[in-house]
Amino acid sequence: MRVFLPITLTELADPAGPSGRQARAVTPALHTALGGGADEETAEFAALVLAAEDSLALLTEADPARRVVAAADVPEAQVQAGDEVARVSVPAVVWSQVVSFHADENDDGVRALVTAARRGEPDAQAQVAELDLLWYDVTERAALAAEG
Repeated sequence: MRVFLPITLTELADPAGPSGRQARAVTPALHTALGGGADEETAEFAALVLAAEDSLALLTEADPARRVVAAADVPEAQVQAGDEVARVSVPAVVWSQVVSFHADENDDGVRALVTAARRGEPDAQAQVAELDLLWYDVTERAALAAEG
């Protein structure tokens, strides 16, 4: 099952991979929330957007101000449904399960906007919600982590 894990740039340097956590995935509740007619690609994009919102909540003052999401394939039997639309719990993931990374642009303006959103500024939160994350191949993990 494809899951979208909110992570931080700092976590990308961990050789073991992301620890167990709450993530987002395409669930029956997500399909219902999308009106039932959404194709799989649209539903996956919705799960990615929700994971990006979750990644904003992970950021601390010590973290680089960029949202990051890891898309990973996890055996469905290891995924526990949560109580929110598209929310799931997953065990620790090894890097070989990750199929791509998605992150905010490495730009001063974007980082300032993400910082303001993390602090709870409503206008910044609305603007960050409109930003698309950039796609990174799994082979770019170290380079992405170094961009911090």
